[in-house]
Amino acid sequence: MLPGGRLPDGRPFSAISPMGYVPAMETVGGLALTEGPAVLTYIADLAAEGVLAPAPYTEERYQMMRWLNFISTELHKAVFAPLMSSAPPEGAKAWARELAAKRFDLLSSRLDGSDYLLDSFSVADAYLLSVLNWCEYAGMPIADWPVLLGWRGRMRKRPSVALAMATEMPLREAA
Repeated sequence: MLPGGRLPDGRPFSAISPMGYVPAMETVGGLALTEGPAVLTYIADLAAEGVLAPAPYTEERYQMMRWLNFISTELHKAVFAPLMSSAPPEGAKAWARELAAKRFDLLSSRLDGSDYLLDSFSVADAYLLSVLNWCEYAGMPIADWPVLLGWRGRMRKRPSVALAMATEMPLREAA
């Protein structure tokens, strides 16, 4: 998106994201996709099978969908949206922190002794990393969950992740 909320072709960003938020993308065929699980599944399906997602119609694929939706609804929207809002309703931040504890406990249990949410790296891990990267900004004490803090640190060291983060940071600071 360009300054002023415009797409490179001059259309308003709302042409592909009526709610005005990311993630949002337009496919080569012109389909506008929004919502994290849909966008990430589409991206995973563009990669070679098994690189970013398990094969379609497998139990592991449905587990990936479960984790994508958990991250989207239980973390992104329920916890971090209120914590990062500039004007949340009274008590919303305290409520979000209460919600976070149970959700972070569940993730800690799942990731204790595991490198990934599934058997191998997937877009679900990428999404979880993105969300956990908001902890300090949102005032969420990730250090209270050492398993999550360690997992996040290991994910940040993946060469592709380190490159993406190094590319993203200057863009974020310029925005």
